[in-house]
Order: sequence, then C-alpha cells, then structure tokens
Amino acid sequence: MTGPSDSTRTDAGTITVMVTFFADLRRFLPRGADGPQRYTVPGGATIDDLLAMIGIAPDAEVTIAVDGEQVAREASLHEGAEVMLLSPMEGGAAAAGEATTSMEGGAR
Repeated sequence: MTGPSDSTRTDAGTITVMVTFFADLRRFLPRGADGPQRYTVPGGATIDDLLAMIGIAPDAEVTIAVDGEQVAREASLHEGAEVMLLSPMEGGAAAAGEATTSMEGGAR
C-alpha cells in the first residue's frame, strides 16, 4: 500500500527551485506569468543548468543570488532554493567616482 499522492512532490532525483526575474531578465518569464516561477531540475543541477533550461545564454552577464547570497554559475542548487536573477547595473555618480553626499555647510 502506498501513501497519499502529493501533486507538489517531485520525482526522486529532481529538485524544485523558485526563480525571481528582475529588470530586463523579466523577458524570460513565461508569457502571461508574473512573480516567482517554479522550475524542476535534476538533483545536483547547477545555476548554469538552470540558466540553460530558462534559455539564458551562457555568456550573458547575470548577477545571481541563491537564498540571498550572491553565487557563481557553478554553484549547486538544492531543494527549495530561492534564486534571484538580476542584470548587472552600471552608471551613476558612485560608479564615476563622484561623491554622492556633501558634508559642507552642515551644523557644527
């Protein structure tokens, strides 16, 4: 006799991760979808494997975080991982080496 069936359970050897797309990477969301997306990948899969499944080019510049920590593409995924995909940002005063605040004329 087997236990009750759970439709959210994955096959042995697979894991499920949640992926949130930010900025221009939102173009990889399935048509009509919004918010975090669930992906099922083989156990032992890496970020590179996940990106390939999504359709993100191997040479695309992407900042990746898993469970709030920045990781490399070679990082392994685990069951229930929360993956955030962001485009690297450039520009702004700080990037140009300019001060963003001024201390002149303040109270003494």
